[in-house]
Amino acid sequence: MLQQPWILWSFGLMVFFPLVMLTLSESILKLQGPNPALANSLKIIRNLILPTLVVFLALTQILGVDQDSEPIRLLQSLLLLSTIHLSLALVNLFFFVEALEGTWQARVPKLLRDLVRFFLILVGTAVVLSIVWKLDLGNLITALGVSSIVIGLALQDTLGNLFSGIALLVGRPLRIGDWIKINDTVGKVNEINWRAVHLTTRDQEQLIVPNSVLAKEIFTNFNQPTRLHVETVEVGFSYADPPNQVKRVLVETALATQGVLDRPKPEVQTINYNDSSIDYRVRLFLADYSKVPKIRDEFMTRIWYAAQRHQLEIPFPIRTVLHQPLVPQPKADHLQALLENLQSIPLFSTLDQDSLQDLVQGATHKTYGENEPILEIGDRNVQLHLILSGQVRLFLKETTGREQTVAQLERGDLFGTMALLSNEPSVNGAKATSDSEVLVFETKVIHIMLARSPKFAQLLGEILENRRRDVNFVLSSPQST
Repeated sequence: MLQQPWILWSFGLMVFFPLVMLTLSESILKLQGPNPALANSLKIIRNLILPTLVVFLALTQILGVDQDSEPIRLLQSLLLLSTIHLSLALVNLFFFVEALEGTWQARVPKLLRDLVRFFLILVGTAVVLSIVWKLDLGNLITALGVSSIVIGLALQDTLGNLFSGIALLVGRPLRIGDWIKINDTVGKVNEINWRAVHLTTRDQEQLIVPNSVLAKEIFTNFNQPTRLHVETVEVGFSYADPPNQVKRVLVETALATQGVLDRPKPEVQTINYNDSSIDYRVRLFLADYSKVPKIRDEFMTRIWYAAQRHQLEIPFPIRTVLHQPLVPQPKADHLQALLENLQSIPLFSTLDQDSLQDLVQGATHKTYGENEPILEIGDRNVQLHLILSGQVRLFLKETTGREQTVAQLERGDLFGTMALLSNEPSVNGAKATSDSEVLVFETKVIHIMLARSPKFAQLLGEILENRRRDVNFVLSSPQST
């Protein structure tokens, strides 16, 4: 009895099938997280190919069912189609799923892969029908040609999306990751399939645009032909502000804004003389369109601080009426407030009233926004700065370009002393860490005060020595080497 073929097949299937199923199930569990694509391929073997193969062998080798019978043909067809499905899944896994960015595999659109996959499945189905079911493919194609007319009329919208997707694929007007604008909506392309293009807007909402609609509409691609993008900002300044000065300030502000390229250099154009302002158009060159809102916000914020610092006026859209004030000038009140402010600081309390007035009258009041640079390393002709409000950070730059903090200064602190007294380029930089107001003194006036008041010279020398010690400590620390 043991020599009977069906006994051997029965014993083999009872041992082989559970072991293989157990091995595949354990492998799928282990690969589910790190490699889900391979796990899905193993599921095809476990759920389709292996059960079909076992049933086929049981019917033909154990029960002796005729191989030309319809059940056996159905099993053969299912087994062959499952094998084709597995082969295509493995090709997609090894060639496209794990493809590195920049390779030709990564550049093949998903829509093209889906179309090729669909075509190969059709070819495989035709081969199965011809080999297993002995069908005449010529008559089958003729029948399909007649029925395809009816199907085409019923699915014209779906087929329209399909062929529009093929047209988009061939023309390549957009790719995955591109930012496009269609009508009034801007979004990032996340997927291009046979039916539609999926966009993610800046509000993190998904917009699905059918391929047929996209093929008919005029849309803008912000990433082609190059990723360079020009962002336009319009702003108005007073008629009292010289246009050339305004243009210089706007260019400096644009270059100080993170994300704005220095090549090509920002462009500023005078575009209009309005009732209350002269209007300027600023063209910012950006390398990454996805950061436009952040860069635009930072630039618009810096414009206000730059206008305050350079005594430029951004006027209201109203009519300005000039009149001679009958009350004392606000400037006199401002000077008196500065004098009282200086008298409360130990260094300046050593000076008499006349010396303080000389200092204040020759000083310049400047306003800086958070993270705006005040001094750059290597600046020459650095003047003495007094912090009236806010906070300022002094820093050095390591060889790697990383900034190393020297000191954190607050109201009443001075900086610019080392470059002022040594007449050398500044060894450290200064940046506002919050909205800050500083008073900048003229160098010649400071030198007069040094000669006029020995106590003032002594205290300023102590500040200079403390600052030099802070700089040397940072330079000698292991982090800066």
